[in-house]
Amino acid sequence: MPQQLEWYHPGLQGVVAGETEICSLADGLLYRGYCIHELAEQASFLEVAHLLLHERLPNAEELADFNSLICEAAALPSLVAGLLEQMPMHAAPVDVLRTGLSLLTHDDPQFDDGGDLAGVSKAVTLIARFPLPACVWHRAKQNWEPFEWSSDESYAANLFRGLTNRSPHPHEEQALDSALVVSMEQEFNPATFAARIVGSNNGDLYCAVLAGLAVHGGRRHSGDYDTILQLLRSGMGGVKSLLADRERVVPGFGHPVFVDCDPRASILENWTSQLAMRPGVRSFEAMAEEIEHAVWEARKLPPNLDWAFARLLHYMGLPSELHLPVFLCARCVGWCAHALEQSLSGVVIRPRARYRGALAAEFEPLAHRDG
Repeated sequence: MPQQLEWYHPGLQGVVAGETEICSLADGLLYRGYCIHELAEQASFLEVAHLLLHERLPNAEELADFNSLICEAAALPSLVAGLLEQMPMHAAPVDVLRTGLSLLTHDDPQFDDGGDLAGVSKAVTLIARFPLPACVWHRAKQNWEPFEWSSDESYAANLFRGLTNRSPHPHEEQALDSALVVSMEQEFNPATFAARIVGSNNGDLYCAVLAGLAVHGGRRHSGDYDTILQLLRSGMGGVKSLLADRERVVPGFGHPVFVDCDPRASILENWTSQLAMRPGVRSFEAMAEEIEHAVWEARKLPPNLDWAFARLLHYMGLPSELHLPVFLCARCVGWCAHALEQSLSGVVIRPRARYRGALAAEFEPLAHRDG
């Protein structure tokens, strides 16, 4: 007689499904033991990427070498770029990223190197190339000239220029860098867990990142940045109507773990306040504060990362359709780190299921079955 499965947690809510040294949500947000506030305020995106992949912050020489590797890899084969330029203008940016990454698997000389995830060199290539499909596709839509990665600019500055066709102001570059750092990692969220499943089977790193991207193709685990901006434009009338229905989700508010305060949101709020000093967006930020107060009074929900992230990129002039690709450029680092960690653990992720279908069904041959 099979053993009875006694415990059932829908969606694995509250279940500890593995161990990690990469990230902790138990006391705020820590990357390999470092407080997210210190990293976002004092470290660059590439420094933190090095931390997640190499398990330590780099010194100056190591950072320069890391940046050189990123710059060397940050280019697309002409065939891949040409195909991306021909993708439909109405395509979803996540689909563009997924298509571009799939094409790039055939151009990576390390793709079949041993069939394992032992090294980080493939992760470096992925991080360098990840934003390029979105840049090529968006620039083709705008009839802009081709984009080339510059070794003289930071990762954030290159990404900004690739998507806007202009160099960022210093405040914009620093704000985007902080946004990338706080978006990089968040433990076993659905997309990261999908990447770990691929890693547990010793799958290729491209496949692990593609699994994470596939999860973000749905609506329940992706920031709905356009809806957040629509809510801000609707004013308090739209917010009160939304709050009147207790069953409706308030976009940009609440988090399954950070029930009182999302530390990532509080970090970016400082930047939104600074960038909102520009003419034309001050009223937007004032409305955001009113909405935050109203939602807390009605639902006791704090703003999450998406609430600040959408406003920050909006103030920089980035259209809402590009907000998710920017976020995923950062989250790609976390996926790589987790897939590598899970692969090296030697543990294959293989949960059980509680069966709730028919029992003792009586089989009938085809000839005896009614139409």
